[in-house]
Amino acid sequence: MNVTYIGHSGFLAEFSHCYCLFDYYEGHIPALDKDKPLFIFVSHRHQDHFNPEIFRIIRPAEVHYILSSDTKRYMRNRAVPANLHFMKAKESLDLAWEGGACSVSVKTLHSTDCGVAFLVHTEGKNIYHAGDLNWWVWPGESKQYNNNMTANFKKYTEPLKDLKLFAAFLPLDPRQGEWYDKGFSYVLENTTTRYAFPMHFWKDFSVIPKYLETPAGKKYKDHIVVLQKEGQVILCPED
Repeated sequence: MNVTYIGHSGFLAEFSHCYCLFDYYEGHIPALDKDKPLFIFVSHRHQDHFNPEIFRIIRPAEVHYILSSDTKRYMRNRAVPANLHFMKAKESLDLAWEGGACSVSVKTLHSTDCGVAFLVHTEGKNIYHAGDLNWWVWPGESKQYNNNMTANFKKYTEPLKDLKLFAAFLPLDPRQGEWYDKGFSYVLENTTTRYAFPMHFWKDFSVIPKYLETPAGKKYKDHIVVLQKEGQVILCPED
């Protein structure tokens, strides 16, 4: 699998038989092999995760759109593309092509913000994109708010417990101050993740080496992908 970091929470994952594009809203999308199906995922309606331009991408012969159901309002007065699938939390979707020889299975998790997170299985690999499912605790919020957020985050990420994830795309948001890494670290502690991709860090790439200097970051340093620029391509071998 190859991964291109497009920007913010946007990634393009290329597999042997297909592409998966997650939460694109701006940036350059690499040229695509038109013989490979493209699966476009949108976790929720926020403008830093969803751009209607996804419906105008120069696309391969086959494309599927998998959108959180809270984006439906933006489809009003818009031509609905073929192969459009809306998903709510705790739903499953199975898509197959080439006579059923290739498939993508999608499960959704409830978000602690809007929309859903995606758990995708294809080519024998589990890929997790959190969207805005994160441990959103803030130093300036009330104790009650942060306690509720903590309980909800742990509840909503329960389906990830003990899973083997080939790749996980996880928020590492410096706006949370001292608690910027709580959700990121929690997922790594409760899964076996081969490649952990930081995201949602608002172009502050310095948060990644900062995290790698923490005890949690040092513990998982061999699994954390160090992003340095938009457009960066990461090769993800299976060893």
